[in-house]
Amino acid sequence: MKREKEEIIVLVKATPEKSKRQGHVVGVTGINKDGELRRLYPLKYRYGEGLVDFGRNDRLEVTVTKPEHDLRWESRKVLDYVNLEHPLRDREIGELVLPLATSVERLNIEGASLGVVKPELLDVEIRVNSTEVHDRQQYFNLMGDFLEKREKVKIPVELRYVFRCEGEEACRGHKIIVLDWEFNETARKIIRSERDTGMVEKKIREEFFERMQERDLYFIMGTHFRYGTWMIIGLFCPEKDGRNQSSLQDFEKQGTVAAGLGT
Repeated sequence: MKREKEEIIVLVKATPEKSKRQGHVVGVTGINKDGELRRLYPLKYRYGEGLVDFGRNDRLEVTVTKPEHDLRWESRKVLDYVNLEHPLRDREIGELVLPLATSVERLNIEGASLGVVKPELLDVEIRVNSTEVHDRQQYFNLMGDFLEKREKVKIPVELRYVFRCEGEEACRGHKIIVLDWEFNETARKIIRSERDTGMVEKKIREEFFERMQERDLYFIMGTHFRYGTWMIIGLFCPEKDGRNQSSLQDFEKQGTVAAGLGT
C-alpha cells in the first residue's frame, strides 16, 4: 500500500506509550467519511506537558500506509497528520457510527478487528487491583501486548461488561474487559476521593452499569494484536431525545463523578 491521505474522526484514544525512536506516542481508533473504521498508530504525544493536540470527535487529515507487521485490514501506520479543527458533534458522529452496529458473532464471521456493538447489559464484573494513584500511563497497550504489560503494572480498576448483543439470536452472551483511556482516568479520579475498595467498586458500578442502562450505549470493539480476542476499547453514547448525553470526556472537564456522568 502506497502513501494515502484520509480524513478521520477520532472515536477512541489509546493510553500513551513510550517509543525509543519517537518518544511518547498514542494510538487512535477513528472512522472516515465513508463509515469505515480505522486503527491508526503512532501519533506523537507530548507526554511531559500532558498534551496531545487532538481529542475525541476531532477531525484529522492523516498520511498513512499499511503497517508491516499488523495484518488487520483496518490498521494503518501514520506517517503524518494535521488537526483540521472543528470537531464533529455527537449527533454527527452517531450518523456515521450507529449504522455499523452489529454483533460480536457477525464481526467474527466477517473477519473484522474493529466494530460497533449495541449491548444488552446484564451485569458488570469489577476488580479493584489497587487504590494507589499512579501517574504512569502505561497500564495497558491497546495496540499489542496487553497481557504482558498487565503483568508488570496492573490496571487500578478492571471492568468487564457482561452482555448480550442486541438483536442477535446466535449470541450466548459475553464478558469482555473495558480498555478505555477515559475509563481509566475516571477510575483514578474516584480512587483519589475514595480509598476504600468497597466504595470504589460501588461508585464504578453506579456510573458504568446502573446509569449506563438509562443511556443509549454502544461499544467500540477491537481485537488484541496478538491473540485476536475482543476488547471494549471505547464507550459511545450518542444524543438521545434531542439532548446531548455526557461522555467520559465530560467527566474529565467537570472533575466529579456526579457532574461527569450525571442525570
